[in-house]
Amino acid sequence: MRQFPAAWALLLIIGGAPTVVPQATGDEPTATAGVTPGRKLPFLGHLARDRGIELPLPFGAGAVYYYIERDIAVSDVRVARGGATPASAGDFAQLASNSSVHNLNAKFDVWLLPFVNVYAIAGYVSNRSETTLDMTLPALLPGGEPRRRRLTVPTSIEGSVGGLGTTLAGGYGPVFMALDINGARADLGFDESFKATVVSLRAGWNGRLGQRSFRAWANATHWDTFATASGTVADPDDGSTLSFEVDQGPKHPWTYGGGLQYSARRWLDLAGDFGTDFHGGWYIAIVPVVRF
Repeated sequence: MRQFPAAWALLLIIGGAPTVVPQATGDEPTATAGVTPGRKLPFLGHLARDRGIELPLPFGAGAVYYYIERDIAVSDVRVARGGATPASAGDFAQLASNSSVHNLNAKFDVWLLPFVNVYAIAGYVSNRSETTLDMTLPALLPGGEPRRRRLTVPTSIEGSVGGLGTTLAGGYGPVFMALDINGARADLGFDESFKATVVSLRAGWNGRLGQRSFRAWANATHWDTFATASGTVADPDDGSTLSFEVDQGPKHPWTYGGGLQYSARRWLDLAGDFGTDFHGGWYIAIVPVVRF
């Protein structure tokens, strides 16, 4: 039997982890240092190098580990037996959920222009959630008090995720800004794949830590992961088929945080990103990337 109360929690992660944005360091002594002969990417890269700006190597391959905890808002639940049209259960049942999600993605990116990066992600998510169901049932006897019940259901679910995104980056002196937009879909075993769009804006400082490039930033992220989960389960009473639809999304869709990136080598970037919704939800991402 499919445990549908956990489904909406996974929509929080299908946008993938925030993109690590390499930035120019401005420390190259010559205009052509670090350029591989015969390479054309990024296009227009010579305009930056002619100004003494070091560009990151154009290709990147890495991993993204992501952990997140947050609350999920359920706006409506509709249930039906057999082939009937699902009807709202909101008059006698209210649901709320919190979730913890582990996500591991493989990521490939390329700088097409000095200020435009595109990337693809593919990975796996594992979610554990706790869903609380508050029910108001009719009285057993005429004139009696309605019966109120609270049921807490722990559930777990797994699935795959894939997506595409782009990052626009720019700066002046040691200050940079970056806008990241990505769209993704997750296959969680329901009737339809879930889709999401996640937008993140970053502003930060670009400099050096010792002899290596170092960046620090603050960010704000909006998670447009509102969707309807639908499917079927077996009725525990008689084994017949129950269909369901759940309208859900993040209770607090904005998160705020910061991150750090350290270039241990010209070809190796190590980054961490963290944030909170200031209502008990939080996330952390660890992102190693090899550039070539």
